[in-house]
Amino acid sequence: MKEQTNKLVEGMKKGGIDSSTAQRILDTWEKTGATSTDALRKMLLGRSLKTVGVVLFQLLLDAGAAYGSYNSARYVGQEQFLGKIVVEYGAYFLASYFAIGVVFDTFTLGVLAASAIQYSTNTEAFMAAVKEVAGASKRGPNINVVEKAQTAVNAVKVASALNQISSLLKKEKAEASTLRNLSAYLTLSKARDAYGFKPEKYGLSDKDAAEIAAIFSKYDLNDDMRLEELELRRLASQQDISLDEAELTAAMKLLDKRGSGYIEFDEFVDWWVNQVEPQSKEINV
Repeated sequence: MKEQTNKLVEGMKKGGIDSSTAQRILDTWEKTGATSTDALRKMLLGRSLKTVGVVLFQLLLDAGAAYGSYNSARYVGQEQFLGKIVVEYGAYFLASYFAIGVVFDTFTLGVLAASAIQYSTNTEAFMAAVKEVAGASKRGPNINVVEKAQTAVNAVKVASALNQISSLLKKEKAEASTLRNLSAYLTLSKARDAYGFKPEKYGLSDKDAAEIAAIFSKYDLNDDMRLEELELRRLASQQDISLDEAELTAAMKLLDKRGSGYIEFDEFVDWWVNQVEPQSKEINV
């Protein structure tokens, strides 16, 4: 691993990453819950796969547009009408433009796939390299060191924080795009197949359910239809709500109705619609 770490350190320094930049990277990882190599691996792989999905979708769009423009140009070439040359060459131009897009998309897809493989398999070396550039042994955050959790957590405080997060999420608008709509549709479709999810059970319209699904998929980093502790931490952090390790574990217990260890989509919807009310004043974690 030492050889891999040294190569990564050299590459970072050549790429202009100095100690202060590396320190900011470490701080960002800590805020998003990537406090171990396993958590970092999940985060990097999840984000890479989502980005690959976006690029792949764009590649398919460009390929379809290039194919359609080329066929249109050929069809126009067989017809006779005023302005035929302009329309024909315009269609060929569009076909060329989208074909170039396909080439770039393919290249980008290859780079992203290679990066995902490299960083998901060499996370330990990657983290060590960033810490070395930052001088983390002297002033970096204690990544990989998890403080001992308390035995009992104030359930009322955690529930209040969760209700505050829910209110903030309702004000958050997912970015409107074709990919966002597709992501929401797939989330709802999987939820219906997995546990018979029905929006009307929660007093929601299909439009409301799609909006919630879009928000859910934004924080579901690895697209597995459930939120893990790491993802809940990131969600809370982005709403400027701070939960320590024990409070985060308690929050998972309050939201995880099935006891699966995750917040599944229907549990997320239940959290969205209803106030969290703890059964007791304290939760043992």
